[in-house]
Formats: sequence, C-alpha cells, structure tokens
Amino acid sequence: MPQTTSDEQLAQRYLLAGLSSGEAVWDWDLTVDAMFLSPGFREHLGLPPVETGTSPRDWFDRVHHDDLPWLEATLRPRNDEGGRRFVIEHRVRNGRDDWTWLAVRGAAIAGTDGTVTRLIGTAADITERKQAEEKLRISEERLALAAAATNDGLYDWDLRTDRIYYAPRWWALIGLTPEEEADGPDEWLNRVHPEDLIWLQATLDAQMSAGGKPFQIEYRIQHGLSGWRWMLCRGIAVMDAEGEPVRLVGSQSDITDRKVAEEQLRISEERYALAAQGANDGLWDWRIQEGEVYYSPRWSDMLGLPGGEWVGTMEDWFALVHASDLPGLRAAFELHLSGRLDHLEHEVRTRHDSGAELWVLIRGVAIRDALGDAIRMAGSMTDITARKRAEQQILFDAFHDGLTGLPNRSLLMDRIGQTIDRRRRPDDPPCAVILFDLDHFKTVNDSLGPNAGDEVLRILAKRLENQRRAGDTIARLSADEFGVLMDGVVDVKAAMTAAQRLATIMAEPIHLPGLPQELVLTVSGGIAMSHTGYGQAADMLRDASLAMFRAKGAGRNRVEVFDDALRARAMSRLRTEADLRLAADRHQLTLFYQPIVRLSDQTIAGFEALIRWLHPERGMISPADFVPLAEDTGLILQIGRWAMQEAAEQLARWQKTHDSGLFMSVNVSGRQMLDDDMVDCVRHVLDDTGVRPDTLKLEITESLLMDDPGRAVSMMQQIRSLGVHLSLDDFGTGYSSLSYLHRYPVNSLKIDRAFVSGSGNGDRREEIPRIILLLAKSLDLDVVAEGIENPSEVIFLRGLECRYGQGYYFSRPVPADAAEKLLGLPMLP
Repeated sequence: MPQTTSDEQLAQRYLLAGLSSGEAVWDWDLTVDAMFLSPGFREHLGLPPVETGTSPRDWFDRVHHDDLPWLEATLRPRNDEGGRRFVIEHRVRNGRDDWTWLAVRGAAIAGTDGTVTRLIGTAADITERKQAEEKLRISEERLALAAAATNDGLYDWDLRTDRIYYAPRWWALIGLTPEEEADGPDEWLNRVHPEDLIWLQATLDAQMSAGGKPFQIEYRIQHGLSGWRWMLCRGIAVMDAEGEPVRLVGSQSDITDRKVAEEQLRISEERYALAAQGANDGLWDWRIQEGEVYYSPRWSDMLGLPGGEWVGTMEDWFALVHASDLPGLRAAFELHLSGRLDHLEHEVRTRHDSGAELWVLIRGVAIRDALGDAIRMAGSMTDITARKRAEQQILFDAFHDGLTGLPNRSLLMDRIGQTIDRRRRPDDPPCAVILFDLDHFKTVNDSLGPNAGDEVLRILAKRLENQRRAGDTIARLSADEFGVLMDGVVDVKAAMTAAQRLATIMAEPIHLPGLPQELVLTVSGGIAMSHTGYGQAADMLRDASLAMFRAKGAGRNRVEVFDDALRARAMSRLRTEADLRLAADRHQLTLFYQPIVRLSDQTIAGFEALIRWLHPERGMISPADFVPLAEDTGLILQIGRWAMQEAAEQLARWQKTHDSGLFMSVNVSGRQMLDDDMVDCVRHVLDDTGVRPDTLKLEITESLLMDDPGRAVSMMQQIRSLGVHLSLDDFGTGYSSLSYLHRYPVNSLKIDRAFVSGSGNGDRREEIPRIILLLAKSLDLDVVAEGIENPSEVIFLRGLECRYGQGYYFSRPVPADAAEKLLGLPMLP
C-alpha cells in the first residue's frame, strides 16, 4: 500500500512538472479508458489547445499505420508490469498533412491491488533529429554504393617523401595480400608490363614536373594470381602555394573485361567482314534518325552501280526494287521496326544498272534504344538469282514434260479443274478434253530406236502447240499420249471438228534425218465434253481416255466421243472388277474340265482345266468377259495360282483312282508367265500335290512369245527344268513364230479351231493343219487339235496322224464330277 501511494505521488509530481515546463504530457486512465493530453501534446497532434474530452483514439488515429502496432503493443502492458518504464519513437499526423516524429516516454502505474491502472508520460518532437539521421544515412549509403560501384583502388603519392598510400582495394586489384603491402613506388611500377611502363612513367613524370591537369592511361600490370590484367589509371597532381606539385592522387580500376570484350569485338567484326566478303554479300547500315544509309562497295557492285561505297537514302534503294515486290518489302521493314518480327528476311526482284533483273535476299536487324525504339538498322543483301532460277526451273519441270516442254498430266489436271470450276453456270460455253494416242508408236521405237522416237514426239508436240488457240492447253500425258483442253467449245460437233483437224495435222508425214523415206503415224482420239456434268478433272480425263480406247478398238485412226453408253459400259466394267475381286476371295470361281482324246481310239488322255465364274446374281459368266479384265487389273496372278493348284489337286485324285498317266492342261496368261514368282509357284504345286511333272501341261499363247521373247524363253526353260510340259496354244493365229519355233522349249502345239473347222470336206484350209502337223513331226512335238465338232474332222485329223483332239464332238467342258464319269469310257458321239 505505501508503495502504491508513492507511485501515485511520483506520477502526480511528474505530471505537474511537465505541465509547468510546457512539455507535452499525457495521462491515460485505464480504468475508464480516458486520456489527458497537455496543450503541447495536442499541438503535436494538430488538436485544439483546450481539452474537450480526449480519448486514446484521438492519439492513435493520427499515428502512422506502420508505427501503430508497435505503439499499441508498448502502451498496453500486462497487469503485473506496474512500475515499468518505456520509450518509443513514432510518427503522427500534425494537422498540416505532415508527419511529426515523437519520442514518447512513460511509466506504468499500478493500483492498490497491484494491477496497472494508469499510464503517464511525456512526448518530445524529434523530427529534425530524425531528418538529420536520414540524410546522414542516405549520404553514407551513397558513399558506400559509389565506392562499391567504381570498384576502384585509390592511391595517394607524397612526392616529398616518395611514399605512396595504397588503399586496400588497390592491393586487391593486383591480387596481393595485406602481408605483402608496401608504400614505395617500386611496388607499383615494377609490376607494370615492360611495353607499357615507358608510357606510364612518362605520364607520371609529366605530372610531377608540371601537373595540375587530370590524366588517365591504360596499361597492363602483373596480377599476383592470374597473369596480366589491364588497368585504367586516373589521377591529378596537388599543388602547393608556390605551384609546385606535392602530391599525386588518383585511382585505378580493372578494365580487363572491357579490353577482352573490345578485342573479341574487333575479332568478331574482322570475322564478319571476312565472312561477308567470302559470302559475297553487300552490306548496308541505316541510321534511322539521320535518314542516311551506308552501302558497301559489294552492294554497289551487285547492282552495277559505279563509285564503290556510297551514302544514300532508303528511297534510293526502293526505287530499284521491282514495283510488284516493293509493297511487300516495305511491309517487312515496318513489321521489324515495330517489333512484330524479330528480324528482317525478304526476297525481292531488283533492277541491275544494265537493265537486267536480279533476285536478292535482304536481311537485317534493328538496334533499339532503352524504350525499344529502333534507332539504327543494318544487314546484308545476297544475290540469289541463280537459286531462284533453279527453283523456277524445278517448278517448271514439276508441271512440264522434260522431252517436249509441254505441260504434263498434273498441270493439265489442274487447268481442267479450274475450267470446270468456272463453268458452274448453265449459260457458260462448255469445254472439251481431247485425248490422242499414237497408233503403233512402239514400232517406231523398236525399229528406229528410242532417239528417233523422242524426235517424233518432239515434232508432233510442236505441231500441236502451233495449232493451240489462246487459252487452250496442250499436254503430254505419257510416252505416246497427248491431251488437249479446249475452252469455250460450242458443242460436240465443234469439238469433233477440232479434234479431227488436230489428228490430220499429226498424221502428216514426218521426215527424220538419215531416213530415206518419210514416216506417217495415225492417232486415235477420245473426246469428253464438260456439259455432261463433271465435278472432278480426273473424271473428265478418264472419260476421254475411255472414248480413245473405243476408237482404238474400232480400228484406230479415228476419234470417238464419250457418251452415256460408254459410261454404262465403264460402270459395268467397274462393277465387274469389284465383283471379280470378291469372287476370288469368296471362292465363287470354279474349274470345268474338257476331255482331250486320243484320236486313235478315242479314249481320254487328259483334260483341259477351264475357269468358270458362277456369279450369285448374274449366273454363269463367260471367261471372255472376265479373264481380260483380270489380266488388266493383275487379279489373274491370284486366280491363275489358284487354278493351277486346284487343277493339280484334281489330277492327283484322278491319277490315284483311274489312270496314273492322265495329264492336265492349264492355261497360263502372259501376265502370269512374266511374273517373277511363276517358277516358284509351279514348284510349290508339284511339291504340294505330288503329281508327276510330265503330266502337268501349261498352255501359253503364241503372242506371249513375241511380247518379250528373251524373258519368255528364260522362264520357259526354268519351268521345263522342273519336268513340266509346255504347250503352245492357238498356234498359227499369231505372228511369225514359225521361224522361232525351234528356239522355244515346248512339248506340243495346239491347232486353233479356226483351222480345224470344216476340215475333211476338201476345204483349202485343210492345208494349214497338214503343214502344222508336218512341222510338229519334224520337231518331235505332240499336236492337239481343238474345236472338233463332227466325225469328218476326226477322220481327217486321224489320217494326218494327229495324236490328240478336243471339242464339242467329244464333250463340252463339264464340272469335275461329270468329267470323272467320262473316264474309262470311249468318247463316241
């Protein structure tokens, strides 16, 4: 209790002393949360001098928000902190929108129960001290930053005592430790590179003798750890009253990095100059603000301009650029200067001083200021004329025929497509596509050689090109095939007239150097008209091709027009081809067998296997309707392998149950015979079925031997080496194979039905089979006469000692079960 009374008395005395001295005093009664602020304190807070009921918020609301948490934490002590004294500095708003720094001192007063009930203290304005402290802090910070930023080593040379003060940083710059420090000039000068010492000594001597003006010099100095370092030395002489130098003060800084960078820049610039010279590029340098452009001598030479390097403007340059390319070049410059493109790279045509046109590649990059604005731009110009011409030639070659220079199939297709797109309106005149194919052109190459054939094609291409109307396209589509797109054709009659006129011109005699007589070639042509409705160029070209093939089938040397009937046949062919592919995969094909009879006793010696197609919707389809299609599409390879395997398996069964000497003839197409897998196919069939090789006979057509005689003979010899017999089918209906017959490894001949029909009745045609049989006998070949239909033909052929025969007289081709019933029986009508 006495202690509390003493504290209260002390507080009252402290408060009265403050009031009497005019200091800022405050008293906070915590029991009622009321606060007394003296007039001096209220002045600090910008409050009226007369107290009208003050709360703590009148003080705290004016405290800086950064200082308020610390003030509140300091002024709100725990209840058991009676007698605690405190000091805190903080900022308050003084009513003039300025901040006043206050130093608040106070004490916590406890009540009778020991709980803090009152805070009392004073406040003093310390704004000027705080401002002075801040200025001092900033000044010291600036000095520290400046010293750190310069990274300089200071020195102070007393010329009277010849002693030098070296700052610690000076020693650090040359890599020495404090133990190695000294104060003589030799510690400095003895470390300077010998080549630079003479210049440094001369500079320092000049200051010592005259001085008074700042100097700087660059030199190399020996570093304690890392060899030679470049230094920049600055200094000035300090003069006494008589004008005599008494001190030399200054600094040195390490500029090794800058010197290395300068050397690298020099090397880089030298390399760039050499590279530019080696690349044969012209250089340009545009100072944008001044509007001047420097052009190197190579730049001038490239354009044929006299005078070597010169200075001009960008408009001087742009005036030489091709008018069509100039907008693009200006746009490219603008995009780069605005920052939307990282660098400039643009190709344009420009005019040479001689009037020629050059292609150049312009490259450049801008140098920008701190705001990103372009202030300078430099780059190169490269002559790319040769490359552009090569590219144009490549593009030309991609769409033109290399032999004749005419557009090729791709370009013709593109122009047909464009024409079709322009002819969407019904009132637009139609266009026509004409396809020409040379008749028997292969004969020219075979007889005169490929060089003569190429010359013929060039002559015909020039004839067509000379007759071309403006807007028409003449193209070479393949070896001996030309296409013509005629725009604006009135009707079919006009297209036919134009096609026949072109065909007549192409059929005019051709004179080739070295030939005693002129060469005449006819053409077959097909026409497709756009008014029939086409959406694709390929469809129109296809239909013209179909019409051309109809012209060839009708005897050649004529022009046909594609019509609905031809379209129907083409669609039928497509459907048949699709069905045939399914038939081969779904086993809709079957084999029929026609007996081959010994004419001596009319017993069956073997069979010929014949393919039949039983279509699920169209019924039985004749081989004449699908075998040629199978050969065109390549399906004959798959079908032929199946037929040989099936026929051999059937032969194996019949040989086991009836006659081990029974043979089977299987037709082989020219496409099969020239297939690389043919020999392996025959070998596989023999191994898989186990039939005797000499009972398997492959029938090949005479025309095959004339298509590729060398390859045919090689393939036949390989098959014969397996023991398989070969038969020459339709003998006598082909070419001049009589003169080559002895070369072919065949076992038998088949007389065509055309020479058998009507024999035995005194017809002159009887002499042909007679001659064939005599020829076969002299070559030790068997003969099979096909197409026998009556007894007189049997008697006639038997009289000529023809060994075998087949025909409707004996039996039509029948399924396997029906053919098996014929075995062992004489084939009598």
